[in-house]
Amino acid sequence: MPLRARVGRHAKTGAQCQNWIEDQQTVIALLNLISALDGGAEASLAGRVVAGLSSDALYNAILRFQKRYFPTQQSGFIDPSDAVLVRMEQLALHPTAAPTAAGQWGEFQSGSVQRALREALADDRFLSQVKVVEILRSTLRNGTVSTSELADLRMVADKSRSIMPRSKTMLGLFVDEAKSKNEHDKLGPYKLVPSTRIYAADLVCDFLRRSGHGRWPHLDRDEVGVGMLMRIAYPSSLDQNKTNLCGPASVVFNLLRDRPGAYARFAIDMYERGEAKMVDISIKPTGDLLNYSPPHWKIAPVDWLTLASIRNSNDWFIHYDSVDGEFSGATTPMELAYWFTRAGYSNVKEDANFVRHQRDTANMDEASRLFSAGYRVCLLIGSNLIDTTKQAESSDIRDDHWVVLQSAIDRSGGNVKMIIFTWGDQNRQVPQSGVLPLDDFLMNYYGYVAAKP
Repeated sequence: MPLRARVGRHAKTGAQCQNWIEDQQTVIALLNLISALDGGAEASLAGRVVAGLSSDALYNAILRFQKRYFPTQQSGFIDPSDAVLVRMEQLALHPTAAPTAAGQWGEFQSGSVQRALREALADDRFLSQVKVVEILRSTLRNGTVSTSELADLRMVADKSRSIMPRSKTMLGLFVDEAKSKNEHDKLGPYKLVPSTRIYAADLVCDFLRRSGHGRWPHLDRDEVGVGMLMRIAYPSSLDQNKTNLCGPASVVFNLLRDRPGAYARFAIDMYERGEAKMVDISIKPTGDLLNYSPPHWKIAPVDWLTLASIRNSNDWFIHYDSVDGEFSGATTPMELAYWFTRAGYSNVKEDANFVRHQRDTANMDEASRLFSAGYRVCLLIGSNLIDTTKQAESSDIRDDHWVVLQSAIDRSGGNVKMIIFTWGDQNRQVPQSGVLPLDDFLMNYYGYVAAKP
């Protein structure tokens, strides 16, 4: 298990060594595998690993190990391929003393995770990132992750003595997100149906096996990867939140539904290379967007990666480069139609205008008819329609908002009802409560863009 550079601190001066994150994680995993009786840390090293900084716990564990086996070499650091590292590997893979903690694993609830874990540990007891990703890939392979499998994945993350800190965090994040989508958001169990979603998830697993930040220094690879896995199984978990990226979100939501593999390839290439193709659209955001750090509470890293890249790459007049962009994030009907066309959709139809209300019912009836005929239909509305306290008011251009139609539009009895996707909710009722008179709807309706998948 080679290291790239030194890990630890200089005992004489206290100076930090290079301490690459992957190198620290390797040493931590080895020490955690070694029992306390053999001079190891016995699964006691945990917590966040910081590039360039060895924690007190790791430094002291290295000193303890050196004092036990190399008393004249208590440097406080480990060099690549030196005798200290070789001794650690020998003890970690072939321990001489039994761990003092009894019963490392609890009772497995599923055979799939247990089999994958057994296979991962067949050659040695070290759970590297690659091995943990393969355990996850094996669990995803049949297209369903049951609650029992989630519990077992959590057990692997929590009870493994040799799992790398990065891998522990990644696996725990997947479990927490999948459980939240099922239990809190009521989206159902994690499923990859149809099989094209299994292929897309497989691409993401390849992505998670690798390390580094690609071209986005402030976006964590594993947060982005797990985010992709959630959106491939649950397309409606895509959420532009309050970033004024509703236009790109409308296109990407439909791409997730219709071409999950294309979504995965686009997101992966964008992360790794800083440019990508979304089917036949070349997307190349500017350097200031690549180096921007979006607040997590405003938008998920994976949604910033995809949605902001599309908007920034296609800017015409005003530059979009932060979550606070208002007019700069606006998407015109012409742009939305263009994106659908280049993303492989056919019979793209555009009948919308940013500044003119649709004051008759013909436009909305046609949008509803196209939905019933199998088109993906995006409506340009005033956001007042989603806020029941303002739906009788006329919106202005700052409030224009793209949503995806999820039902036919019912205007019987002089009132309007429909279901839309917006802000991470694929079943949002319009209106949320009470009634929405037809005249109030038309006051805040600007038309549609529709495309055949």
